[in-house]
Amino acid sequence: MSILLERLRHETRPAHEQTEQLFYTEALQNGTLSVPEYTHLLRTHFVFHQSLESAVDRHPSFFGAYQPERRKKTAWLVADLTYLGEPLPASMTDLFADWSTADLLGATYVGEGSMLGGSVIGRLLRKNTTLQPIMEYARFYGGYGAETGNYWRDFGDFLTVNGALHADEVVVAASRTFTIYQAIFDEVNKSANQ
Repeated sequence: MSILLERLRHETRPAHEQTEQLFYTEALQNGTLSVPEYTHLLRTHFVFHQSLESAVDRHPSFFGAYQPERRKKTAWLVADLTYLGEPLPASMTDLFADWSTADLLGATYVGEGSMLGGSVIGRLLRKNTTLQPIMEYARFYGGYGAETGNYWRDFGDFLTVNGALHADEVVVAASRTFTIYQAIFDEVNKSANQ
């Protein structure tokens, strides 16, 4: 593991764990996550990934080797929410609009890391008897499927090559990204309950 990846894993752990706890971890683990809670998670991920993908697309030359087209998750989330008959949440595509490429490396670390966690969550969701009928058609929590490990390693290489000279900035941005993810979770919940 590269020094930068090790720093990211270690230095963002508190923010990462705080985000996981907020995102219904206990209900996921004990199989009691409800359909409204599952929908809330999908809506949160939609807002986050749509905004991050929009920001990455503004830097095509920098992110070329990241292969953003094959890493897009928004369409999966649209499909999952549409299947549930849920409206898409209000777009917040400007969340990362003014971020530098080094900042966006920190944000993509969080986004790609969510695919690792998502594969674990997907297995938990498929065991939840309430959600089993939905999960047959679910796309987002399937992530990259059998390729998840390869995608993560490729991303780690890309991050290490492009972020090593800006490590402090990347790490700070990754921690900030977890905070943004938490804010989206709260905002999406508020707007759904209005």
